[in-house]
Amino acid sequence: MAEPRRPAFDPEGFSGPLEIPRGIVAAMVDHCRREAPRECCGLLGGAPPRVASFHPLRNVAASAETRYDADSRDLIDAVVDLRRRDAEILAIYHSHPRWEAVPSRTDLEQNHYGAVPRIIVSLLAEPPVVRVWRLGRDDFQELSWVETTDEPLHDPPAGE
Repeated sequence: MAEPRRPAFDPEGFSGPLEIPRGIVAAMVDHCRREAPRECCGLLGGAPPRVASFHPLRNVAASAETRYDADSRDLIDAVVDLRRRDAEILAIYHSHPRWEAVPSRTDLEQNHYGAVPRIIVSLLAEPPVVRVWRLGRDDFQELSWVETTDEPLHDPPAGE
């Protein structure tokens, strides 16, 4: 008998904290640094509240130093991978290479994923500042998050 599917992630009711493994935080920040001075973007997936996967996406925006627009093929590939893993989009991240880690007017206006948590990585300071937000039409609310230790994604075979 198949296991029952877990309920879908309800970002509207999620208040945190979002749990992000140290290795995924490092990969996300490294992606942001590599793409600077362009903004970068990507998805984090898993089963709430625990992030388990990192999906960097190419930014195809014409003005990529101040905007981001995820490559549609990259986005489809990431969603297919998440479905294969029976995982959800837990957060969308992007960088602010020259601004604080606070949502901009453009971030609010271009919010196509509703209440899905948004991570903004600011590269103004060292180390970069990582903050998580829920975006509304005209406002935003900060959500809590914690960096967790990396854990194996599977149980090691007996004897290891």
